[in-house]
Amino acid sequence: MKKKQSMSDCLIIGGGVIGMMNARELALAGAQVTLIDQQACAQESSWAGGGIISPLYPWKYDDLTNDLSLASQAVYEQLCAQILEDTGLDPQYLKSGLLMIDEYDSDEAKEWMTRYDLAYRSHPHGALFDNIAQVRNPRLLKALKADIIQKGVKIIEQVKIEKLLTQHHKALGVASNNQTYLADCVVACSGAWSSQWLSLKEEVFPMKGQMIVLRSKPEVVEHIVLDQGLYIIPRQDGRILVGSTMQNVGFDRSTDDKTRHDLHKFASQKFSALSNAKVEHHWAGFRPASKSSKVMLGKHAQFDNVFLNTGHFRNGLNTAPESAKRVTQLITHDV
Repeated sequence: MKKKQSMSDCLIIGGGVIGMMNARELALAGAQVTLIDQQACAQESSWAGGGIISPLYPWKYDDLTNDLSLASQAVYEQLCAQILEDTGLDPQYLKSGLLMIDEYDSDEAKEWMTRYDLAYRSHPHGALFDNIAQVRNPRLLKALKADIIQKGVKIIEQVKIEKLLTQHHKALGVASNNQTYLADCVVACSGAWSSQWLSLKEEVFPMKGQMIVLRSKPEVVEHIVLDQGLYIIPRQDGRILVGSTMQNVGFDRSTDDKTRHDLHKFASQKFSALSNAKVEHHWAGFRPASKSSKVMLGKHAQFDNVFLNTGHFRNGLNTAPESAKRVTQLITHDV
């Protein structure tokens, strides 16, 4: 027999950066929020990524993704400062700039930059976008978790949601294998796992990406470097992140020596000082992908009180603040 959980205003399914940002916005709007994650919060795509606050090649994405990202970029510095003030935990926001070596001079890129009134500075190796920033995403996620707990969000971890509970055109809540959780509204923020418990017009599936981190010294790499779809990200303490592959292999978290070697070789070709840098860690994460590569943001087509904030592919972190703001506005307007 299933146990019943006490009622919440809003249930958020998924505890990555999208889910926790959404929980924060709803809590600030006065809602009673419960967030449920199938393991510990912030252990999947949000943790596994690089923390770049921009799409890699923005002109390859639709207007919604770009609008969400640009609006988020405008608030990220102050948001990180506020979270640091409230929690004492530093997300390490850093405006390191992004050096793009390829594709910036294509007709598509030029048209996009004209439309969005964005420009770059010429660099001997390509185009330098000075205003692109990064966060140390594991630290941002740790700080976000502490922040939403302080703001009254109830977090339930190690619970896998199996289905949406519905009646006519309304959701009553969600169910795990042995418990139900009831709420006035449900927000799907479960990334690559969204299609496992919720019917969507378009399936969300995992696109694996492998990354490595190198132990180096500060100032060996000054800017984020992007070339051939791969990137090099310098952290403040001298560590260097290198990624990321694209593998449609389902929920296979394995890593392989060839990818580790190829990523290290890519970084070494750009910066010879990294050729002898030690690989400290090699991991894989799952981006929430779809055939259209479009963000799923807004009301569910079938249920009036179910809201979608998923399918962000590579852009969850860099669109999270504005995505959360828009979904919260939809929810509070309905209330």
